[in-house]
Amino acid sequence: MKKGLFSLRIVSLLLLLPVYGLSFSQSKGLKTITEKELRYHLEFLGAREFRGRVIPSPELEIATLYIGNWVKNAGLKPIMKDGSFYQAIPVTVTSVFQPNTKIRISKGSGEQVYYYGKGFGGNFSVSGSYSGDVVFAGLGFSDPENGWDDLKGLDLKGKIVVIMDAQRPGSNPELGITQYGRFNSRSAEIRKRGASAILTIVSAEREEKMAAGSKIFETIPSGKMTTVFDSQRTVFTTPAPANPKPEARPSFPFERAEISHELAAEILGISRYEVGEMFKMVKQGHQIPSKIVPDVHVNLDVEVDNSESTSRNVIAVIEGSDPVLKNEYIVISGHHDAVGIRDGEICPGADDNGTATVALMEIGQALLAERPKRSVILAWFTGEEKGMNGSHYFINNCPVPVEKISACLNMDMIGRNSSDSLFLVGSNLLSSELDGAIKKVNRNGGINFAFDYRYSSVDHPLHVYFRSDQYPFVRFGIPGVWIFSGFTFDYHTPNDLLENINYKKFCKTTKLVYLAAFEIGNMKDLLKLDVNPAVTSRGRHNLTETSLFQSAVK
Repeated sequence: MKKGLFSLRIVSLLLLLPVYGLSFSQSKGLKTITEKELRYHLEFLGAREFRGRVIPSPELEIATLYIGNWVKNAGLKPIMKDGSFYQAIPVTVTSVFQPNTKIRISKGSGEQVYYYGKGFGGNFSVSGSYSGDVVFAGLGFSDPENGWDDLKGLDLKGKIVVIMDAQRPGSNPELGITQYGRFNSRSAEIRKRGASAILTIVSAEREEKMAAGSKIFETIPSGKMTTVFDSQRTVFTTPAPANPKPEARPSFPFERAEISHELAAEILGISRYEVGEMFKMVKQGHQIPSKIVPDVHVNLDVEVDNSESTSRNVIAVIEGSDPVLKNEYIVISGHHDAVGIRDGEICPGADDNGTATVALMEIGQALLAERPKRSVILAWFTGEEKGMNGSHYFINNCPVPVEKISACLNMDMIGRNSSDSLFLVGSNLLSSELDGAIKKVNRNGGINFAFDYRYSSVDHPLHVYFRSDQYPFVRFGIPGVWIFSGFTFDYHTPNDLLENINYKKFCKTTKLVYLAAFEIGNMKDLLKLDVNPAVTSRGRHNLTETSLFQSAVK
């Protein structure tokens, strides 16, 4: 009887092992991931004194050096061919030459001149001159099917079009849409109709900031890698047709700037008070009538200077424990740059993406406690905020064969919102095994997040799937996931602060990614590519596969 009872207990324990399926080594690693250590690093890297860690800047370089020194002293190994932990990324820094960047307003009474940084601003990247007579187009929306058309009956060809930075009554921009994104559809339609430039009147809230002393048009020169790799492209050249059709419309020079209420009043021939009243009317549900502004001609002159600089990824590896499988890899990534200064205020980037920057440190420490069979590359990418510069450069200059990378686990903004839910972006779009592995460790590891897949749709209007550092890996046919705590009203604002971090969720997410890497690192084979029929193997040949980028350019 006792023997039978003993045998029953043994069987019961064996049955319970999958439920509590963490190995002792994984548990050992988990214990090294603590809220205390996450907080310690984040309170430094997420501080306002880093001035938003914009690329390139001395502040971002200090953050890069801090990470690199930590990596070296923690005992991680370099994987770059030169034996360094750093990978230099060439970037072009564009700055506006203020004396020659101006708006000239010509009327019968003479010419008024406003200079860049005072009455107007803009994210200018090329020099040029844009001029025309003036049309005021309300909010700039053309949506006749829903009873709103600010462009109805207007001839915009060669015109300077003035619109307001305000939303249509009854609508609110979805969380996660950037200031630039708010204008994309309006700008595209106005440009399509042949306008020379759009001048956007800043919102009443931003005008109030300026009146209180904020330099809302101040810009800090930032860098961006030019388009040099196919993974950055969504349009590929094709052989020219034998009998090409003439273009329906020539390509006009086009630019966009934002203007103060004072400058708007001067152009429109009204008072600043009346400009403010227009914004109040919109909030009350009224449509502001569009109109041609007679006898006013505007020139927007832009001059920019370009200089070459560099920024750096930090790349380290934990070698796998299996003599054969150590030649295959999992990449865990997160970007350590942020957006810098907006409207004259520092955006500290505590969540975006100080959280992932610090989580990578804790994950590296946990993996050193006990290694999975495959090697794990930890990648702190630079320049995500300027077009995923660092991750594009890395995957196109990869220190290991891309065909040997099982998956990319990318973290971006993992410290906000509910402690019990998490977004998985793209985990189910190339490999069912990637999604399955994350679900398995979430359950077996007692993490117990409820996963939200809404942003995994390639047709989601915010195109979230295409907006973080896992995406360059996807373009090479490597299964990638963006692990994400969700957007907030503080996204890309000065309110992305340390005091808003949910450390409980931050720590849980860090543990989840560690466990997922361990699970994938110990699988018998690389993750199967079994979801997208057009992607059946990893490699550069996937770069022109339209299913991997088509929805991003609709």
